[in-house]
Amino acid sequence: MDDLDLIKQKINIVDLIQEYLPLKKSGVNFKASCPFHQEKTPSFMVSPERGIWHCFGCQKGGDIFKFLMEKEGVEFPEALETLAKKAGVTLRNQRSKVKDQRVRMFEANQKACQFYHYLLTEHQLGKRALEYLHKRGLTDKTIKDFNLGYAPNSWDSLTKFLKKKGFSGQELEEVGLVVPSRNGGYDRFRGRITFPLVDLKNQVIGFAGRILEAGGPKYINTPQTPIFDKSHFLFGMNLSRGEIRLKKQAILTEGEMDMILSYQAGVKNVVASKGTALTSGQIELLKRYTETILLSFDMDLAGDSASRRGIEMADNAGLNIKVIHLGEGKDPAELVLKDPGAWEKAVLGAENIYDYYLQSAARRFSHQTAEGKKQIAAEILPALAKISDTLTQEHYIQKLAALVAVPEELIRREVKKGGNPQVASFTTFSKRPESNFQVSPRSRRELLEEYLLTLLLKIPADLTFVPGFPETIFLSENYRSLYVLLVLYLDAISFKAGAFNIAEFVKGVPNDLVFLVDRLYLTEIDDKLASSGVWEQELKVVVAELKKALVRASLEKLSDQIKNAQAFGKIEALEILNRRFRDLSLKLKTL
Repeated sequence: MDDLDLIKQKINIVDLIQEYLPLKKSGVNFKASCPFHQEKTPSFMVSPERGIWHCFGCQKGGDIFKFLMEKEGVEFPEALETLAKKAGVTLRNQRSKVKDQRVRMFEANQKACQFYHYLLTEHQLGKRALEYLHKRGLTDKTIKDFNLGYAPNSWDSLTKFLKKKGFSGQELEEVGLVVPSRNGGYDRFRGRITFPLVDLKNQVIGFAGRILEAGGPKYINTPQTPIFDKSHFLFGMNLSRGEIRLKKQAILTEGEMDMILSYQAGVKNVVASKGTALTSGQIELLKRYTETILLSFDMDLAGDSASRRGIEMADNAGLNIKVIHLGEGKDPAELVLKDPGAWEKAVLGAENIYDYYLQSAARRFSHQTAEGKKQIAAEILPALAKISDTLTQEHYIQKLAALVAVPEELIRREVKKGGNPQVASFTTFSKRPESNFQVSPRSRRELLEEYLLTLLLKIPADLTFVPGFPETIFLSENYRSLYVLLVLYLDAISFKAGAFNIAEFVKGVPNDLVFLVDRLYLTEIDDKLASSGVWEQELKVVVAELKKALVRASLEKLSDQIKNAQAFGKIEALEILNRRFRDLSLKLKTL
């Protein structure tokens, strides 16, 4: 048994998850409201037998390691170490190469941070950079609190410094401080003010660098590394998370200077997202501390598709979203310096994101002309279609109808189609790659197939049962394959009158079907179905419904063939088709 299996054996998944949220017994499983997205009806299920969890709302799931990674925002090595300590397991490879590499990366970044900060605050090389920051309004205390620094305009000053500290060129490349080249590499940050990127454990995971002289991109960042992932990071969160919890809202700015100056001015519940397009990782990070976010970006979000996708994800995750108005061409840093009171007033006056969308569209398009109304509708309707809360959606349907002076029912109908007036049919449950919170719609037949397999995976303990209906009842190839495996397993244990054991069954299931088994096994069913008699009756009803669905599908196909035969005068074929249709119709009545 390896370390992972031993830890899983020693830690009960129910006990672990109950440290974070209350679980309620539900048959052989447990359920709760999902901690990773907002929901009214609990859809988060935990199986102590399988040692797994799955949310049927946001579709996240996994084992004890995955839960800790999602809940605490840590990588696998950290989750492994934490759970090993909890289980009292001594890891055989505790000082693994991966862990050693991460530790070295943190150390290299910390040394680089000290180097840059010293040059900015103590050395002649950083004098101009320090003057620039003072001119931008930063105090010495703020510069110290954020550990700001200066990377000199040199090809290898940091490289030489860190090599003297025992770091190799390869290590400096892996952590993103050095750019590889034919000559061995050169410093990534040169002639730039440096902003250390610090995680929630106060570890330096990377840097952002702002150019001091003209030439080159204004900002560059540490690339993706084993310890830095831009999509899961918010600048300043290590300092502002307490204030965010206290104020129950987080202000999102685009740049580091916006965040720093706001924090310095006393509005401390602020972070920088390093871009206007929110990611799922950033949304999950924010949800740990607040349910409300205030966006403060110096651009029109309504016209930026990437920003809108992020806002949709935040809405689906249950966050309340507002927008701070700054006035034409202003950014938070500029407003804070000019009038700190005006910045605080702007924060207090933040408006709902959908009011902002409406005002933005009304500002850019005429709501008096047919063309203008069409443009407003084309921009606003898709946003309204993706609102997760029904009451909120209805409120803005009414507001849009009033703005463009059309009947509410017309707007409501277009929203139901998905918000695109050019599309005849659309569902707001269409799966998009940017969102984990929406799933494709399934037909009643698909739902019945899934429910039938769920029942078969939950055979009452006192019942020996082997299904006798053919696998052709399933249209889905995966469901059909799983059913065949299930019949073979049930047939094998029936000779010993053994009870169904999910763990034993999964051992004979191919890896590509294990996730499907786990999801179906975690699906909640009525408690009454624990009774053998009730369960068998329910199974008969579902099988009968699926058989009827097969016959109805055949009748529909025959109906089309009959119409075709009539249109082309195929008398003999028509007689045969009509006879088949009558026979199937009679069969349907007997089912």
